Amino acid sequence: MDKDTEKLTEVSEAEEASEAPAAEEAEASAAADTPEAGAEPEGLTEAVRPAKKHHIFRAVLWTVTLIMLAAACTAAYASHLIKEREQECEQTVLPKDLTAEGTVRKYFEYWNAGNNKGMSLAALSDLNTTQDEGAFVAGLYWFCNISLDRCELLPEKAEGFEGCYESAIVSVDFTYERSLGFGDETLPEKNTGWEFYLARLTEDDPYRIYAVKNGNLPNGDES
Repeated sequence: MDKDTEKLTEVSEAEEASEAPAAEEAEASAAADTPEAGAEPEGLTEAVRPAKKHHIFRAVLWTVTLIMLAAACTAAYASHLIKEREQECEQTVLPKDLTAEGTVRKYFEYWNAGNNKGMSLAALSDLNTTQDEGAFVAGLYWFCNISLDRCELLPEKAEGFEGCYESAIVSVDFTYERSLGFGDETLPEKNTGWEFYLARLTEDDPYRIYAVKNGNLPNGDES
């Protein structure tokens, strides 16, 4: 090999040696600038965060709106039912020719249905279990369950009704269930030995309840 060839070889090797570090630096720089797989660029992450927050806020807003809408619809439907039941109770007429026992059964039917108008027809108004003046008592209808377990006409006549056309005593046992704080908290669930005093003032009058003896008390409580 002549001297010129040797010089060219040396120059070529020197150029390759000088280019190698530069290439390595370029590759390292490119790797540093390239994000890892699955990693979000910093600028993009900052842009996405407000969008996610906005999406969550809209979801919460829609949920609250739907809950309020459902509550409003439920209230409107309940109001419609109460108005409808009020109108039905206003039309209540006590059936004619009811026996004393039948009158007590009807009273419990009205009581369980929240029919204040019916209870007032079957008994003196001050004997009603509610102070509500409306024809319909929603609390009784929806949150109380009153069932007559026994209804028996006693053989003896009621005392103090001698001037009446006819009188009677009816003994009953009944169940009184209430919920959500509605109803008469003084009444237990099971009630036994209650006595209802009824009378017909004239031959044309129906039986009405004029007094009740509470069987839950030791000596009874007549009102």
